[in-house]
Amino acid sequence: MDNSRIFDTLERKIEKLLSHLSTLEQENAKLKSDLSSARKAEKDASESKGAVERLEKDREAVRERLEKLIASLEAAEKS
Repeated sequence: MDNSRIFDTLERKIEKLLSHLSTLEQENAKLKSDLSSARKAEKDASESKGAVERLEKDREAVRERLEKLIASLEAAEKS
């Protein structure tokens, strides 16, 4: 094989590798962006879960106080 053909073959292979590298870099950038979005969504979900838990706890405290008030009113009515 002559030198010209060897260099042509090497050039094609290098171009193919560079093209593949570019594709991988684009995919990597997309995956990083997706990971960042997923982490933000996870954080938001965690914060929302905490807010829901606080609201449920507050609701339970209000329910207990109302039950005590109702029991007191019923006891006062019977007296």
